[in-house]
Amino acid sequence: MAKHIAAAIDDGTFQPGERLVETRLAEMFGVSRGPVREALKALESENIVKIKPGRGTFVAAPSCEDVEQIVAARAVLEGLAARTVVALPDKRELSRLNLLCKSMRDSVEREDISGYLELHWRVHELLCHLSRNQVLIQAWQSMRCQLRLFWRGKVTNIELIGKLSDETFVLIDSLYGDDPDLADQLFRSHIIRANYEIMGKAVPNWLQSYVTCEIETRKTIFHPRNKSSTTAVNGLKQENSGSESLPG
Repeated sequence: MAKHIAAAIDDGTFQPGERLVETRLAEMFGVSRGPVREALKALESENIVKIKPGRGTFVAAPSCEDVEQIVAARAVLEGLAARTVVALPDKRELSRLNLLCKSMRDSVEREDISGYLELHWRVHELLCHLSRNQVLIQAWQSMRCQLRLFWRGKVTNIELIGKLSDETFVLIDSLYGDDPDLADQLFRSHIIRANYEIMGKAVPNWLQSYVTCEIETRKTIFHPRNKSSTTAVNGLKQENSGSESLPG
């Protein structure tokens, strides 16, 4: 039952701050109020709803401070997922990520922001599922729900979205390689930078040490600490001494 209610919150059926009435939920899902009540308690433990004694249960409305903490945790989780996926002996399932990325780029070209966002979450959810780590997947899904609540209606910059879409291709390329450290750093750095760019804020000092790579345009990855760069080409990585990007 908790999964059904969380899905309804995730897809926008219920809005941030909206009161959740047990009788309405029971009717919606065809169950008694008992399972609904237990499900709401479980969702409160995941910070998806807030139970206020004497007032009722409400969909969570994450603050900017909440989101900063969630983003940091999400970045570490996805870095771990990427590291695990690189080690997979069979990379054929990665083709599903490529298809989603192509659809994401199509959404950007149509300036379909909601379509882009939906595909964005599908890409990153699939990454987590490919890791086969059930604890990681469950934690990530809780974070996704909270982040979607916060970002709903706030993502409007199509140029920034186009840039992030291009960067996603580089992230997926890194999964085909044999360098788990690189994949980990790329996903972790991208998630932190992207979220702070959308918020229009600088990455805070306490989080700077987690940002170890920067993806430039045309698929060139820069490592600020050693001033070298790595270029991802069809799943391969090439070490460069300068900052040249791919031709064409």
